Amino acid sequence: MLEDLRRIAATVGELRGWDFSRVESVRDPVPWDYTDLARCYLRRSDRVLDVGTGGGEVFLSLAPDFATGVGIDDDPSMIRVAQENTPAALRDRVSFQMMRAEDLGFADESFDIVLNRHANVFADEVARVLRPGGFFLHQTVGREDARNVHRAFGWGPDSFEEGWFQSMSAVADEFRQSGCALVARGEYDVRLWYRNVESLVFWFKSVPMPEEFDIERHGPKLEAYIAECRTPKGIESNEHRELLIVRKL
Repeated sequence: MLEDLRRIAATVGELRGWDFSRVESVRDPVPWDYTDLARCYLRRSDRVLDVGTGGGEVFLSLAPDFATGVGIDDDPSMIRVAQENTPAALRDRVSFQMMRAEDLGFADESFDIVLNRHANVFADEVARVLRPGGFFLHQTVGREDARNVHRAFGWGPDSFEEGWFQSMSAVADEFRQSGCALVARGEYDVRLWYRNVESLVFWFKSVPMPEEFDIERHGPKLEAYIAECRTPKGIESNEHRELLIVRKL
């Protein structure tokens, strides 16, 4: 089995942007889908900011629902992929810039909507660039995500860098102090199954972990995890997500 894991790790490829389309997984029903939710708030006249855009995969899929938009990321390789992903037909409406979320290089009240999927939130900067009446939509990975994976590797939420998991209660309070009103908060924690080992190994190689994944170092623990959690439906774990929506007053 360990030799098979080595072979898979060498052949599954590398993440490009935040494109996880090659991961085959299935999960229990969830109360919302981020892109569907975003479309409920977007208007064809809106100027939109996407914070932590990655390769622009989600943002570009939303482009038919807004007028103009800017995606930002602090990783130059992500911005390069996002620019490569942008179809010629969208280049006059959607652009990408390298920028830190805590220091947005935009004028006050520049955007009707600010989106943030799985990146850290800096409430004062978001509130500053939002126009009155504008909305901020945020989905984040919760502290209990993939808990049996972390347990198998001896990691817990505190194993991650300080500030990796933000408290949504604290973030909501920061928005209130910045002149915004809470519209909605949500949370789900559902079972998820990786349909094959290749999908699981690609996920391990691609997502941030307390330690950089190395097949020689982590292979035996990964092998034990697969043996323990394999089911007829796939290799079981869980998906924990939190949602926050606010409106600038």
